[in-house]
Amino acid sequence: MRWPHLALVGVLALSPSASRAEEAEGPAGLRIRWNADAPASGLQAVCGRVFNDGPTDARRVRIRVEGLDDRGSVTARRDGDVVGSVWSRSAGLFCLTMAAGPASYRVSIISVDWAPAPQSP
Repeated sequence: MRWPHLALVGVLALSPSASRAEEAEGPAGLRIRWNADAPASGLQAVCGRVFNDGPTDARRVRIRVEGLDDRGSVTARRDGDVVGSVWSRSAGLFCLTMAAGPASYRVSIISVDWAPAPQSP
């Protein structure tokens, strides 16, 4: 069985010095909550959760973290996966390490495969 592939964009920028969690809405009931850890040894971890508030399980959720300069131009980019599937009404984890230094970050969901809905007998 083939799952439809949807490209999604849920975007939010965060200053690397902020310690509070940030959140962005994504289409189709997915939302992202994340924060950037303090830089250490020239690296900075951007970690968080993708919440699935919808009725359909999400599989192969891809995340993009972009480092932005003061003008909002992308200076660094890294893509990664949410760990495992994000079942309906649950959350999945992600953590991507970037070179420290951007003025802010933008985190987005770039793709997801939706699980087929169960069929009634």
